[in-house]
Amino acid sequence: MNKAEKERQERRRRMLAREQGHTSTRPIPGTSGDIGLRTPQPVHRSTTPPPAQPESKTATTNLKSLTPLFKQRQRRRNIFLGVMVLIIALVIAIFTGAMSASIALLSDSVDSLSLYLNRGSGGWPADTGISEPLQVQELAGGFVELDSEDVVVYSAYGSRVRNFQPGYARPVLAVGGTRFVVYNRAGNELQVSSRTRSLFTRTFDNGILLCAMSNNNTLAVVTESGRYTAQLQFFDPSFSETYSWQMTQNEGTPIAVDFAPDNRRFAAGTLAARDGQLGCTIYFMDTADANQGPAYTATQGSMLLLLDWQTDSRVVAVFDTYIAVLDPRTATETARYDFGGATLQSAAPGVRQTALLLNIRGGNSLVTFDQDLTPLAEIPARQAYGVAATDTDVYLLCPNAVECYSYDGVQNWSKDDLAAHPIAVLDAAQTLVVTGSTVEVLAAPGE
Repeated sequence: MNKAEKERQERRRRMLAREQGHTSTRPIPGTSGDIGLRTPQPVHRSTTPPPAQPESKTATTNLKSLTPLFKQRQRRRNIFLGVMVLIIALVIAIFTGAMSASIALLSDSVDSLSLYLNRGSGGWPADTGISEPLQVQELAGGFVELDSEDVVVYSAYGSRVRNFQPGYARPVLAVGGTRFVVYNRAGNELQVSSRTRSLFTRTFDNGILLCAMSNNNTLAVVTESGRYTAQLQFFDPSFSETYSWQMTQNEGTPIAVDFAPDNRRFAAGTLAARDGQLGCTIYFMDTADANQGPAYTATQGSMLLLLDWQTDSRVVAVFDTYIAVLDPRTATETARYDFGGATLQSAAPGVRQTALLLNIRGGNSLVTFDQDLTPLAEIPARQAYGVAATDTDVYLLCPNAVECYSYDGVQNWSKDDLAAHPIAVLDAAQTLVVTGSTVEVLAAPGE
C-alpha cells in the first residue's frame, strides 16, 4: 500500500469519526504533532420549555421597567402645568393692576434704600431756599415743599433729594404715600414724581380742577368736561386709567376727594346749584362698582372745606359751619358739632381726638374733641393763626412761637426762640416745624 492510499484511508476514518461524534486527537500530518484536529461536539437542545415565571413577578418586572418612563412623563406634565400657571398669573396680574403695583412697590423700595444709604449727607436744621411756600406736605417721613416756582424734596434724614421747576402759572401739590403730583390749576398738565425722580407728565384735553393721591399712589384727577359738569378719572401707579366718572349737573363738580384706607373706595365732595342755592353733597363710591354709592347731603349753605377718610367706618367732613363724622357705608352722621356762629380758622381732625381753632366772639380759641366730637377743652388761643396735631399733642402756631398742648387743654411747653414765624408743623419721621426757609426738629426746650 503506497503512501497516497494510506492518506485516503486516514481521511475516511476521520470523516467516519466526525459523523459518529468522536473527536480525533491524532496529529495532523505535516505539522509538528502538537496540533490535533478536534471535531466539534454537537449541541443537544432540550425540548423541555423553561419553567414559567409567576404572573405577579412578571407584572412587577414590567412595571419596574415602565416606572422611569412614567416619572419622565409626569415631570414633563408638571413643568407644563407650572408654566401655564405662571402665564395665567402674569396675565391676571397685568389685567388687575397687581403687576404695576408690584413694580411701583419695588421702585419705592429702591428709593428708600438709596435715601438710607445717603442719609449721612443731611441733617436738621435744613435750609430749603424757599422762604414763602405755598404748600408743605409730609412725604414718607420727609417732606415736599412748593412755592410759585420751585419744588424741593427732603428725605426723612434731612437730605435734599431733588428740586425742580414745573413752570406752571398756578402750581398745586397733592401727596400720596411715597409720590406726589404737581398740577397746573390754570392749565391742563400735571407731573407725577417719586422722591428721587420724575415719573410721568400728562396733558389732558380739558383744564384740571383738582388732584388727589392715595396711600398706594393711585391718582385721582378732576377735569372740566365738554358734555358734563366734570370728569373724575383714576390712574394706577403705572398711570393706566382704572376708573372714570362723568358727573352730571345734578351731581355737581368735585371740590374735595379722599381715599379710603383700602385705596379702592373714595369720597367725593361736590358743589352744585339746587333750588337757587349752592349745596354740597358727599358721594361714597367704590371703583369696583359701577353703581353710585350712598350720598350725604350737607346742611344748606355750608361749604365743604376738608374730607378725611380715616377708617372703614369713619369719615370726617369739615364744613365752614360745622364738623361731622360720617359712616361711609350708609352716608349718615354719627357725630356732629356746630360752630354756632364761630368762624373756623384751622382744623386738625383725628381718629381719636380732633382740634379746631375757632374765632369765638372776636377772639381765637383752641377747642379739642374726643372721637364722638364731644368737647374736651376750650382755651384762649390769643394770636394763634393755625393748629396742627398728632395722636398725643396739639400744636398752636403763633407769631414767632409754637405752643404744645395735650388734648385736655393743659399746656406742655412753648418754643419761642424760632427765627421766624412758623408756617407749618409736620408729623413726619420726627415732628418738624417750618419757619421761613428753615426746617428743624420741633421738641420741647432743653430736649
